[in-house]
Amino acid sequence: MILRRLTQHVKDQNWFAVGLDFVIVVLGVFLGLQAQGWSVERERQSNERDYLARLHGEVVLLIESRASYDESRKNFSEGLLGALAVLKDPAGAEAISVEQCDAIAGSAHTTVPPAELPTIMELLTTGRLDQLTSAPVRTAILNYTQEAARARDLILVITESGRDLGKQYPHLITHNVGPARVGLPDSVWLNPECNTHAMRANLVFLNELGENAYMYNVYAERAVFPVSAQLATLHAVLDDEIGASHASAAEAP
Repeated sequence: MILRRLTQHVKDQNWFAVGLDFVIVVLGVFLGLQAQGWSVERERQSNERDYLARLHGEVVLLIESRASYDESRKNFSEGLLGALAVLKDPAGAEAISVEQCDAIAGSAHTTVPPAELPTIMELLTTGRLDQLTSAPVRTAILNYTQEAARARDLILVITESGRDLGKQYPHLITHNVGPARVGLPDSVWLNPECNTHAMRANLVFLNELGENAYMYNVYAERAVFPVSAQLATLHAVLDDEIGASHASAAEAP
């Protein structure tokens, strides 16, 4: 209709009307593009809010899941170093504790704690990370994924170097598989018994225990804990972005 009217105005040489029709057409196109842009931006903002909310929920659950891993790895690492101190004590009077024996038996068990966040995987695989306008959130996501990938690679190397001391030294470590002792995260455990006197006299065993203790410490300090730290950073950044707050243990009912 407008095109037909514009053509007629050109034939009539009504230049004012031609100019007016042209302005109407341009304004209509401009408003149409603006409306489309607003619609696209509203959809992007809605998607961003959805992504952030989902990611925040996943991060909270993963932090809870990793807490037991962090605690057990810390206890095992301390237990291994404590066991070495006992075994190498010149006086040789102290016996290995139950906790230290548990650590020795599990010193080759360097598994990968859970680190996957489905929303991050979706954002990265679909190329939608740029839909998040917050630079701190994007940076925290990338830092976390890089730390998790680095930790996986490191754990693979450490796992290959670990020595199963219970298998290699059955005369020093006796396994009694059954319900786990109180304080362990697993429902079933090896429940080992350690022969402190025989261990202290076996220099090959002490060397291999020392290597396991060192590698387990590397596993905990350079692979497990840094991922949890980056996850906590991501959590804090998300809290700031979406305005979330969490009751402290003292405030919780």
